Amino acid sequence: MANLITMLATVVILSRDAQIDKVREWQDSKDRKALESLVNSNVRMAKQIANMHNRNGIDNEDLTQSAIEGILIAANKYKVGSKMAFSTYARKWMIAKCQENVRKNFGTIRAGSRVAKTLYASLPKYRREFTAKNGREPQVPEIARHFGFAIGEIEKAMAHMGKYATSINMPIGEDGNSGTLESVIPGKVPTPEAALARKENVMQVREIIGDFSNSLNARDNDIFSEYVINGESGTLVGNRHGISRQRVSQIGGNLKRKFKARLIANGITR
Repeated sequence: MANLITMLATVVILSRDAQIDKVREWQDSKDRKALESLVNSNVRMAKQIANMHNRNGIDNEDLTQSAIEGILIAANKYKVGSKMAFSTYARKWMIAKCQENVRKNFGTIRAGSRVAKTLYASLPKYRREFTAKNGREPQVPEIARHFGFAIGEIEKAMAHMGKYATSINMPIGEDGNSGTLESVIPGKVPTPEAALARKENVMQVREIIGDFSNSLNARDNDIFSEYVINGESGTLVGNRHGISRQRVSQIGGNLKRKFKARLIANGITR
């Protein structure tokens, strides 16, 4: 930590051309000082990207180190003469390494309790807002009160959230409304750089899910979360709200269209 703080305090951000010169020096002669200059010039961005990917149970310093590892990979793979700035290229690798860290140490939720799914979608945003307002992170009782769950449920969900597998290919909905989150993100990509950008889109989609859920009333939020996202039976969802399976399907279809419109507004898909 002390080394990182010192680096941040003494950072010198090189110009685009100067960074390319340092890449050339590193690739041609393995000049460690050139590599250190590249890391130093991009370490603030590494810290910002680490903060973007912060999740419960993952040390932010570890995420920053993952992002810095992305700079090192970029320094070796960047093609001098490319039209892309080195920092832009390195940013893609920083994001990729942070996402790899998240997948290994936290994961996302493919199957699990409603509490855990709600926390995964909305807890990061709530934590940021709470910390900004109160100068500290929320405690479990405050989290439970905010989301309307019992303290024991919150504790159990947070203890097990990191153990679930991950996939954005989980089915969503039924009766013609089924698909996957993958289906509303642009299709096949031609280059590794585009693939990395695609992974970033997936992270953005999950953030948008949380925001969209928070904008819905209790019934529609349940239909969106359990029927559209998690594929629960329309009959079961309908029974909870005193409506027919057909009505659940209709509402689910409308919610999916609104959600896709939200993605389009955020530049995720067309």
